[in-house]
Amino acid sequence: MKTETYDILIAGASTTGAWFAREMAKRGHKVLVIEKQKEKDVSREYDIFHMEKYEMQKFGIELPTEGDKEYGFEFGSTGGKSPYGNYEKFGVGNPIVGMHKHEQIMKMNRKAEEAGAKIIYGAAFTDFIYDENGKIIGAKYKTARTEKEVYCKLVADCTGIPSAARRMLPDTSVVENKVLDPKNIFYVVLYYVKYKDANVDPMKLHTFFLNYKAWSAPSGDPNGAILGIGGNYGYEYAEEIFKDFRKNVPWPEYTVEKIEKGMTPYYRSLYSFVDDNFIAMGDTAQLTKPTCGEGCSSSLYQARIAVDVISRLLNQGKELTKENMWPINKKYMEVQGKDFDALRPILMGIVRCTYDEAEYMFKTDTLFSQKILGGGGNDLDITPVDVANILKNLAFGVATGKLRGEYIKAIVKSLTQFIKVAALYDKYPETPAGFPEWKKKADELWKEIGSMGDTCDKNILAKLGKI
Repeated sequence: MKTETYDILIAGASTTGAWFAREMAKRGHKVLVIEKQKEKDVSREYDIFHMEKYEMQKFGIELPTEGDKEYGFEFGSTGGKSPYGNYEKFGVGNPIVGMHKHEQIMKMNRKAEEAGAKIIYGAAFTDFIYDENGKIIGAKYKTARTEKEVYCKLVADCTGIPSAARRMLPDTSVVENKVLDPKNIFYVVLYYVKYKDANVDPMKLHTFFLNYKAWSAPSGDPNGAILGIGGNYGYEYAEEIFKDFRKNVPWPEYTVEKIEKGMTPYYRSLYSFVDDNFIAMGDTAQLTKPTCGEGCSSSLYQARIAVDVISRLLNQGKELTKENMWPINKKYMEVQGKDFDALRPILMGIVRCTYDEAEYMFKTDTLFSQKILGGGGNDLDITPVDVANILKNLAFGVATGKLRGEYIKAIVKSLTQFIKVAALYDKYPETPAGFPEWKKKADELWKEIGSMGDTCDKNILAKLGKI
């Protein structure tokens, strides 16, 4: 079996893997990327995907222009609409680029190769290589023709939900080795539609509906759009909820041109991304925006921190131990992790309302507010004053018969949990030595909170045989 030596082996060549490979190679490190899919099949689960222009610029991703084969279109960002479509919270106005995903990812991979990284397609991670002390010193992968061993200083798992490498970590690892179950995965169905009325402008219908976890986005067709729906447990659940959306929301008539399906994590982030000579990144690390499940750009915040820390350690000749790489965990929790994970219980509380209750809260800017929904999950800063105002408005809703008492209890609980998560993540340990005690508290808290899957309609789940 032929062996090779690299500084970094990256499993997975989609957004995070391609970006991380490029950045590490640019800094002079020897990088190998292995990708299970053949080159022609990489990132084919969706045709169109979207990224905010300012985030692409922030991470040095070259903006496509009209005429580039990866380019689709540009449009403005959006807020959210109420369940019956009567009220809307408008977005912050960040321009968004619609791109053909396969073509964009292949462009990012070419940029990584130009920087010096080597990419092998049709190569699946199969196992770690350990030394006599149980330390990771490399990895094995196989292609259609052969099996190979690679010795490296770091294995980066960017394989997404399957977590090809992470799930093979020993139970003693500080990185969780269990993969997500269907309850904590967001199953996305995209309907590419053509409007029957040629006067319909899809750009003016760009919005999302949090209560259904549904949205409308441009597809590039001047008379078409993407109607998306997502749900935990499976595609069948999402499709059942889409029936409610179509029944309750006035919408132009259309024909369905094609349907695409895919998955994204819909759960809290991992407690730790790093262990000795290992890092979990992107969807493997469960890094998605809590309001929408988008992970492409949100994952790059962690990746940028990782590049800075790991490159510095390599340049200093230091080992990539969990102790040395721990600042990746700590910094990410400060930059994004605390805000994202603290928002999850609030969203879980919010969506427990009836459609009528949601209409009232959209109208009064309570919970379904401009601050929460208008930013799309970016740079959210809910202050104690915000919490106090929310509670005051909720109390008024009960007094006037617009809100149920049991819903208020759920909201108060979720706001309390928001505060608890924020406080706990503020105390994320500086070193691995404090991690076991912190993890114990986090496990207890998340057991109390649960997940978005707990808010799914029990009648639909029973109908589908999911519970």
